[in-house]
Amino acid sequence: MIVVAIGESWSITIEAVKPGIDMYKNGMGEACLNQLLFWSIMAGACTSLGAVLMFIKRRWSNASLAIFLGLASGVMIAVVIFDMIPSALAYAGFESAIKGIAAGLLVLYIFDRYALNRISKGETLIGLGYLIMLGIGMHDLPEGMAIALGHEMKARTGMVIALGIGIHNIPEGMAIAAPLIMGGMRRLRILAQTLVIGIITPAGTIVGLAIANILPFLLPLMLGFASGIMLYLVFFQLWPQAGLQDRTTRWYGFWLGMLIIFIATFI
Repeated sequence: MIVVAIGESWSITIEAVKPGIDMYKNGMGEACLNQLLFWSIMAGACTSLGAVLMFIKRRWSNASLAIFLGLASGVMIAVVIFDMIPSALAYAGFESAIKGIAAGLLVLYIFDRYALNRISKGETLIGLGYLIMLGIGMHDLPEGMAIALGHEMKARTGMVIALGIGIHNIPEGMAIAAPLIMGGMRRLRILAQTLVIGIITPAGTIVGLAIANILPFLLPLMLGFASGIMLYLVFFQLWPQAGLQDRTTRWYGFWLGMLIIFIATFI
């Protein structure tokens, strides 16, 4: 039944934005679209990878988790600094870029305030796991849109955004799995549910493609929007969480992430 639900939800998403996808195929090529969707699907699948890591090893050192979170932070900050914001400024100017960034920050703040921030109120371990799953699923959609909007600038930008999102999805998958495991849920069921959550990221990518191609005049604003989403994730989620784990080793991951994207962008 889970597989059927996945197929049905994916079909509905495809049909809803099919005109945008068709335009994208005509303008950029089907191979390019397939490559973008591949990276987006891989980023979403990293949520399940995090759950699998919890199946294999339930206890991870704080230093290791801090490096993971720091690496995701460095990748995202580098993409924003080296690609997203410069492109938004070049295409739309300072005012439109700032408006887009502010909109992205506001959207993630609303999700954080009214979904993620209520996670701690779960009455049971299973309930806690589902609340974490809900919150993560809600912000996976705009993350998928960020991948598409980055790709509209150049294919490599979409790829590195997907890399950063994929890295940060790993500890999110661990966060989903931990309370569900402790609550006694079967591991196969946990894995299936994280796979469903992982579909939201490529669904967001498809929505982002539709917006960029059906309403191309919104693209400069949306570049700023995607930058705001990523900045919020770093400054209000990833980096503080990394600091709670280990204030020293998070910097190792951060600078490694910055270096990876610098090399990918300029070398």
